Amino acid sequence: MISRRRDAGLGILAPRAGAPALSVEGIQCSYGQVQVLFDAGLVVEEGEMVALLGPNGVGKSTTLKVVAGLLRPDAGVVRLGGVDVTSAPTRERIARGLGQVVGQATFSSLTVTENLRMHAYTIEDRVWAQEAVDAALAVFPRLYARRDQPASTLSGGERQMLALAKAIVQDPRVLVVDEFSLGLAPVVVGGLIELVRRLNERGTAVLLVEQSVNVALSLVDRAYFMEKGEIVACESAGDLAADPDRVRDLMLGGHTTAVTA
Repeated sequence: MISRRRDAGLGILAPRAGAPALSVEGIQCSYGQVQVLFDAGLVVEEGEMVALLGPNGVGKSTTLKVVAGLLRPDAGVVRLGGVDVTSAPTRERIARGLGQVVGQATFSSLTVTENLRMHAYTIEDRVWAQEAVDAALAVFPRLYARRDQPASTLSGGERQMLALAKAIVQDPRVLVVDEFSLGLAPVVVGGLIELVRRLNERGTAVLLVEQSVNVALSLVDRAYFMEKGEIVACESAGDLAADPDRVRDLMLGGHTTAVTA
């Protein structure tokens, strides 16, 4: 694996000592006149893996857009490493160590290698950028074998591998993963889970949005549950795994907002 290196020339990269890797506080957000997030908040500590769970349409993806800087909140604060990035552009958030995997998103007309090189664009040292691409391909033998093929020719599992490989190239401090198991065979999902664990073992904090509760709880330390744009619960993955009735109730909705753990 490559070691973490950053572009110190930006002068913005030092996180505050002891601060969470990611914190989202009091977020209110709307699409036009329709408010979809109501004082939403969560915390991911350094090196921690956390899930954001809930039924479709409750605001999970909107929360991720706010974290990534793709959607400006009406109120609230987003911090990376303790630094307020609420008004910062997406590029600055990436420079601060934010990485995001959304489904199986790839540049379909580009080869596997070209896709990875595109995701290495923030690395100013081009020699190290190539080393990062080579390291990512070394982790995924199937991608290495298809390195000169267009991404459009890959299977769903291989495209998901490619989406995760870009995270290895970028070596993020915080990795946000949105629905990475959707439509994939269980054996493929199992392999991807192990790769996310390996990234986490290297120090990357992970925020996972996932429809499969079983997949999420097998991977994370804690889980937040969202309902109608609000966080209604935050509990340990171990406690939730031992209480399937509680998980079912939270996923079905109908709860009042609870104080998060």
